[in-house]
Amino acid sequence: MRIISRLLVVVVVVIVVGAVAAAFTGVAQVPGLSAAFGNAAPRDLDESAPDAAAYDAFVAAHGIQMPSSDANYTLASRHTFSGSVAVDETLTEGEVMAIKEMANPAPGISDVHIRFHQGYAETSAMIDLGAYGYPVSGPVYLQWSVEVAGPQAVDVSIRALELGRITAPVDIAAQAESALDDYLATRLAEIEGLDIVAIELTEGGITFTGMLPQTYQADPPAVGQLP
Repeated sequence: MRIISRLLVVVVVVIVVGAVAAAFTGVAQVPGLSAAFGNAAPRDLDESAPDAAAYDAFVAAHGIQMPSSDANYTLASRHTFSGSVAVDETLTEGEVMAIKEMANPAPGISDVHIRFHQGYAETSAMIDLGAYGYPVSGPVYLQWSVEVAGPQAVDVSIRALELGRITAPVDIAAQAESALDDYLATRLAEIEGLDIVAIELTEGGITFTGMLPQTYQADPPAVGQLP
């Protein structure tokens, strides 16, 4: 469960910070994109409503422990992990949307949506990157897929990236994908107890097979800090 939420947390954060920051600083310059921002809401993905009861049942069934304050579990918080538990099952969109990180407010990140399809997923969110040093705010959208690359490694492929309502050029999406893979290589290697055997995106859910940490803690979210 933790790698599932961790993957989603990392993907969302890279969408809303890494990919957009890359487009505006050094990795690739995209004049005029900031003018596309300012829309009132992210793309409606028509995803399932949060299913807190199913999520809580999953956590209880696997003995997963979350001892930190509930408010600490956000998309902008640093997490630490310990222990391990075997998992081989599918989380529905409703369960994923009920993960604390998806619901709790985080500096610069809000209104996050995830929709799963066979072989790929969509994510949209509202961002305000002022806290991260970039004068950018508004909706973002990403279409992505994921493949297992090792016990603590995955490769994420970006199929489409929109900043505001403008589709990012192919080279910008490629630069963002490279930044994402670098970020994941570092962060996933830090997760104690993780052993990824298989990850599959299916219509309406995500399937994980392997070992996950059993206990995870979260620091209070810090402005301008990636998790």
